[in-house]
Amino acid sequence: MCRSSKPDPAVPRRAFPAVAVAAATDVCISNNIKDRKLDQIPIAHPEVEFINGGPPCQGFSGMNRFNQSPWSKVQCEMILAFLSFAEYFRPRFFLLENVRNFVSFNKGQTFRLTLASLLEMGYQVRFGILEAGAFGVAQSRKRAFIWAAAPGETLPDWPEPMHVFASPELKIILPDGKYYAAAMSTDGGAPFRSMTVRDTIGDLPPVENGASKPTIQYGSEPVSWFQKKIGGATPSLSDHIAKEMNELNLIRYRHIPKRPGCDWKDHPDEKVKLSTGQMVELIPWCLPNTARRHNQWKGLYGRLDWEGNFPTSVTDPQPMGKVGMCFHPDQDRIITVHECARSQGFPDGYRFAGNIQSKHRQIGNAVPPPLAYALGRKLKQAIDAKH
Repeated sequence: MCRSSKPDPAVPRRAFPAVAVAAATDVCISNNIKDRKLDQIPIAHPEVEFINGGPPCQGFSGMNRFNQSPWSKVQCEMILAFLSFAEYFRPRFFLLENVRNFVSFNKGQTFRLTLASLLEMGYQVRFGILEAGAFGVAQSRKRAFIWAAAPGETLPDWPEPMHVFASPELKIILPDGKYYAAAMSTDGGAPFRSMTVRDTIGDLPPVENGASKPTIQYGSEPVSWFQKKIGGATPSLSDHIAKEMNELNLIRYRHIPKRPGCDWKDHPDEKVKLSTGQMVELIPWCLPNTARRHNQWKGLYGRLDWEGNFPTSVTDPQPMGKVGMCFHPDQDRIITVHECARSQGFPDGYRFAGNIQSKHRQIGNAVPPPLAYALGRKLKQAIDAKH
């Protein structure tokens, strides 16, 4: 069935530049939704007070080797569809999240259009880039955010970094040549030290390549503040499962020394024999032959450093991916779903749906919960300030 959702004529509407989205057209609702749930779906202003989300970022991401593909371009255009929700529902607060490259994509035109559209609607707007590692996760993850608040509301401020994290000041260059930074660099210090890989996953029991048991015994005690906060002394662990590598990749990983920063360049230049009797090069041919054009393919087939941090969490960890450093510091396997979830700051009790690929995708697409919590506190402060 389709349910008409015309805008309230009493609510003022302003032009929405360059966004050809019919937000006021009928909203079709699938027949499989029970009638009792239809009443819970917001229809128009002022039923929605807060909209937040991250339109698909793969089209803007520098980690996507296919960001010029037709599907990536469709994903980029979903920014307009997301903005149309703000134009139609007119929430009190609006928060948009995307990758760091969203600010400079298409020479900044998409970013400026987003800001101009929200301003044209009458919203107050604040934009900036935050580093998740400065808010309590052992991961380098820079993300762009746009806050918007309706007239009469207090525009939420940015949370202050709480953890020292080795990252330059995250600046957005303005048209006049000046720059703006939402948060100060932590080079001068912060209340807490940075989180490490050991702080994050050092208490987890060892598992093998291709581990597939959905639940295993924890059998340990948390030894860091992060581990106690994330789960405490839980009797079991879910999703401590690992993607299974083929024989050649497993051999390659076993030849990576168990030292910080080691990757494919630490392989010996030799051939290895597979179980089929075939002799193959230990070093993939493409890596040394194209390394000069690709920053030496730094990190591919790389091991994590116990005293370092995770690279940016991706939706499909693999040794030849854009983020190839996805190997456990000591064990010969790709990091598990549970370890990836911890790198993002998900509590141990959180459950992910689907197969192992789907679970990695859900984790890799998420805003780290500690950063989301810090933003949420600022929203609460803004609401409290009004009262």
